[in-house]
Amino acid sequence: MLTHRTNVLFTSSDYQMLSLLAQKKKTTMADLIRKAVKKNYLKKDTSRQQLVKDIKSGWGLLKHPEIPIDYKQLINDGRRF
Repeated sequence: MLTHRTNVLFTSSDYQMLSLLAQKKKTTMADLIRKAVKKNYLKKDTSRQQLVKDIKSGWGLLKHPEIPIDYKQLINDGRRF
């Protein structure tokens, strides 16, 4: 359910491009924009959630020293961020 509204200003050429694309795909410009936002920004949220999981799993390894820690893997994972 859509609950928030916002206004976005486009250049004439961007507006025309979105309008034509919406007609071609038989959808609305708003739907195209919502999908683009999800596609481009949801990935970042997902990677943050994965980072939290990675940190929690790493913390578990530190709490149980009898389980060997792959320090090289931890360093390489940390380089991603």
